[in-house]
Amino acid sequence: MFSSITTLLQEDPVESLPRTLLADRFEAVRGLEGAIEAYKARLLTATDRLDDNGLDGAGMLRTAGRASSGTAARVAKRAESLESLPATREALAKGRITAEHVDAITAAADTVSPEQADEELVEHAAAAPADVFAKRSREWSSNRRNDDGADEHAAQRRDRRGHKWIRRDNKMRASYFELDRESGDAVHAVLQQRYDELWNDDGGRDGADEIRTPEQRMADAFVSLLTGADRRADRPPHPRHQLNVVFDIAGQTSCDGRPLATLVTDGEPLPPEVRDRIACDASVTAIIFDGPGKPIWRGRDLRHATIAQWKALIARDRGCVGCGAAPNRCEAHHIVTWEEYGPTDIDNLVLVCSRCHHDLHDRGMKLRRTNGRWHIGARDRDGPAPNPTRPGIDPDQLGLTA
Repeated sequence: MFSSITTLLQEDPVESLPRTLLADRFEAVRGLEGAIEAYKARLLTATDRLDDNGLDGAGMLRTAGRASSGTAARVAKRAESLESLPATREALAKGRITAEHVDAITAAADTVSPEQADEELVEHAAAAPADVFAKRSREWSSNRRNDDGADEHAAQRRDRRGHKWIRRDNKMRASYFELDRESGDAVHAVLQQRYDELWNDDGGRDGADEIRTPEQRMADAFVSLLTGADRRADRPPHPRHQLNVVFDIAGQTSCDGRPLATLVTDGEPLPPEVRDRIACDASVTAIIFDGPGKPIWRGRDLRHATIAQWKALIARDRGCVGCGAAPNRCEAHHIVTWEEYGPTDIDNLVLVCSRCHHDLHDRGMKLRRTNGRWHIGARDRDGPAPNPTRPGIDPDQLGLTA
């Protein structure tokens, strides 16, 4: 059986196929990979149940499957988790989801419960790429967890660490840091802002990488921030480089009854002491999506999104609607393009990273809307693109409800 499948794959003339048939092959491969992962889990489970003093499933995967120890342990954990996730196991076997989706569902099940995760997350997994679904599943589990994250934050603060050393081979100086979510996101935001400034100074899209590599630019950003060299302190950071926190006023509360606050970067709830400190120290901006208040529709007066619009986009989209990239890697994209007289209105804008932005403008991809969420799909396979409506935004887009 397996030799015939191998022969079929080797002899398939993919080099001469048109794009539509190549896309069909990719979908078929996804299904085949899912079936193989589900079958592999069954093999591991069956091996573990043998009572013959032989190798366990992970050991068989290392020896007969030639997998690394880390991969064997990860696949064995996945197989064990699938025992309590029947709907997830079936979706994997049918190729509707991938092993990465399973890992995200497993993580959510560990936080909430296997039964609830298995019942509520499988259909969402089947409708989104694995990285996007992983972010949504974390938001899903954070809204259902039984604690406010204080214990996890305390553990992260306890485990924070930094190292610095001199490499013996070339005398290069090296540093390494592990930080809790709040501190890490704050550091990353400042570092990314300085990186973007250097990227623009180097010429941006017109040749920045010809001046220095991204890795060199990140190192130079790190040095300039720590030493104060060439630091730009005369202007406030752009909203995408700020530590963005959303306070949910739609009824979600923490265990102590206070409004739930989450970091935009990962959707995880903030512990009370972190939440209160941010509320005291940070400038607070009210983002009003509908109803009375200052409007954030600008029509065609301006092509680029305003600061107020950027803040609303970050609170609504939480990152790239295509791949889930963080807001500091995103750009504001017109759903109906500016060239096609699309207005610079909040309901005609979405956040997309540079790669997804190129997919939309240069590679024939289109924005689609499913279950109140935007995603990116192929133009000729998913039907016509939807048109945004004015005024107001679908509440499902806010990402603040359970």
